[in-house]
Formats: sequence, structure tokens, C-alpha cells
Amino acid sequence: MYESLHNHTLASDGSQTYLEVLETAKDLGFGTVAFTDHDSLPDEKALNQLAFYEGPVKWLLGCEISSGLPKELGGEPTGSLHILGLFTDPDNEALLEHCRKANTARTERMELMVKNLQRIGLTISVEDCLHESSGENVGRRHIAQAIFAHPENEEVIDRIKDEMEVAARDDAGVAMQYMRLLERDRSDYPFRLFLAPEAYIGDVYVDYLYWVDMDSAVKLIRDAGGIAILAHWFTIKDSMSLEMVEGMLSDGRLDGIEIMGKPGNGDAVRAAPAMKELAEKTGCVATYGIDGHSYGQMRGFASDRTLAEATVGQTAAIIKRFKPDLGWTNFPDGLK
Repeated sequence: MYESLHNHTLASDGSQTYLEVLETAKDLGFGTVAFTDHDSLPDEKALNQLAFYEGPVKWLLGCEISSGLPKELGGEPTGSLHILGLFTDPDNEALLEHCRKANTARTERMELMVKNLQRIGLTISVEDCLHESSGENVGRRHIAQAIFAHPENEEVIDRIKDEMEVAARDDAGVAMQYMRLLERDRSDYPFRLFLAPEAYIGDVYVDYLYWVDMDSAVKLIRDAGGIAILAHWFTIKDSMSLEMVEGMLSDGRLDGIEIMGKPGNGDAVRAAPAMKELAEKTGCVATYGIDGHSYGQMRGFASDRTLAEATVGQTAAIIKRFKPDLGWTNFPDGLK
């Protein structure tokens, strides 16, 4: 059965609860999923629900840390570098404290971006974003959802897209951005147009107000018993070359890399062969994950048999290699 070691719930910017993700996984043929919310760990209620879950899908806990750059690159914040932690202890106090600080800063950051979005003509409020996030762990995807909640914003998005198309005729860099915009679903347009550091409109996005550098993020994960994986390298490739990542793997600064399989995401598809080659060259662990935020994304992944079948057996291989504590899984005796 298929496996996905990168999934989000309503605890961060996913659209399903923990139990709904497990039900979706069962329906689509996934036998194992990891819960890896952004700077967030399951609360007591969620842990109790998972503990009493009696369905067929195997689950494990993790955390996706929004990391700053490595110190040799300045250690500054970036929206693109994420470290995926697998088999992390949800009761680890240092990791919990990081999550508390990160989520407080996320709200402050959202408030600044809302002001910038209002400035470029979008209808949006702080209350809209908090509503989309259920009042906690508010992220850029919640901001995007709040934008689309107001139908009048569709016209603003089309206007900015049209301006980008005109600018692309005379600017090769904008032309590349525009081409990548057209590869994505409309729900992703805000990220390409104004909600990312590399977006067409460059003065809307606000970087993290609280962060730790990459090695500190890895330490948080490892100290919580976890395995530290570089997530979706293609989002940070302009700052961290493959050669640099190879050196980090060789020096033991990372435990592995993620090979993304996201149907419809051209950047992920183009980066996958290089990541596979790097994993083979270094012998590091390579995980396959959906970076799933919704039923639709999980369904799209499962419908691509080549991608989905590549995931089979990865969790058992990781357990064999790293021998993590399986106390916070529903397979404490291993995967059969």
C-alpha cells in the first residue's frame, strides 16, 4: 500500500482533521501516513483520538519546521527552507516551545501581510485569516483562502496576472515566473503573484519574524527523537545548491532528502531526477511525500501509479536504518 510521509491537518494549513486524513488514506490506498504540520504538534485531544484509532492505516508523528538558512548563508529567515522531522516526540518541551513561539510570530506576520494586501486592492481582514485557520497556526495558505473567500478579489487577481503577462514580453525573468504561474492551479496564484519572496509583486510577502537556523532546526528534531529530512529542495534551490546539500549529507548535518511527487507541480517534477541521483550518490535516506493539504492532493497523487508505488516500503526502511522510538505510532512492534 502507498505511503506519504509529509501531510498536513487543520492543526496547520491542511483542510482535514487527523482522523479525516486517515479516512482519506484508507479510501485511496495509503497504508502509512506521517502527520507533519508546520511548526505544530498534535494537542492532547488529537493524541487521544489517534491513540483510540482502530482503522487499518498506520500513522506516525512528525513536525515540519520552517527553518532559517544555514549559518554559512547568513542564517536569515526564508519562506522556502523547511526541515521535515519524522518520529518526533509530541511531548518534547524544546520542540513544543519552538512551536509556541513560531505560532505567535505567524499571527503577527499575517497582520503585516494583510495590510500589504489591502494596499494593492484586495479585500481581506485579520479576522478573515483567523477564521480560515480556526484561530491558530495561521499560515500563507489560510491567507490565500481568505482572499478567495471574497469574490471581488478574483478581479484583482486577474488584473495582476494580466499585468504580469504584459511585463513578461520584455523581461525573461518575469516570463519564467509567468510560465510557472500557468502550470499551477488557480488556488496557488496568490503565492506566485504576491505571497512568496520570489512573487511577481515583491513588497507584499513578509518573512518569518521568529526562526532558527537550519542546524538548530535539525537539532530540535533530533533532540525530540526524530529524523531530519530536507523537504522540497526545489523551493530553496536558488540558495542551496545540490553540491551544498551533498556536503551537508556527507557531514551528517541532515539525515536525508525528500523527493516530491506533486502532480501538476512542474518545479517538483523537474527536481525529482536530481534528488533521486543525489540520494543514490550519497546513500542517504530519501523519502517520498505528497506535502498533502487536502483530499484532492492525496487523490491526485494516488492516481499517478508511478509516483505512488515508489513510496511503498519507505517507512520500514527508515525504521530499519534509524531505529527510532515507535512509542508515538500505532505500530510499536514495527511494520509487518
